[in-house]
Amino acid sequence: MVALALILCAAIAAMGAIIIVRPALAHEWTRLFADKTGMWIATAIRAVLGLGLLAAAGDSKAPMLLRILGLLILIVAIVMPILGLDRHRRLIDWWLARSRSAQMFCGATSIVFGVGLIYLIL
Repeated sequence: MVALALILCAAIAAMGAIIIVRPALAHEWTRLFADKTGMWIATAIRAVLGLGLLAAAGDSKAPMLLRILGLLILIVAIVMPILGLDRHRRLIDWWLARSRSAQMFCGATSIVFGVGLIYLIL
């Protein structure tokens, strides 16, 4: 589970880089999650990341922080399907409507967040 969490953290950082370097590709990938199957895949990714962070917390550099983040991500994974596909699509549309500079800022934040999580786990 820890290895899977590391892979997902690396994917977070990589997606941030893609948002900055190839925004059109990032938009295409984001649109793949706009249907019901995509919502469930996103939910599964969140759940695995949350569980992975919880599993990795014990041996990490910041166990309390990873437990809190893992729990928050797990809560989002549980709540999003309850809120439904319409809310999920509105969130995707909201993201795609952001300005280029806002998306670049979020991409940079994703890189820092993903690399930071990897550092804390290792």
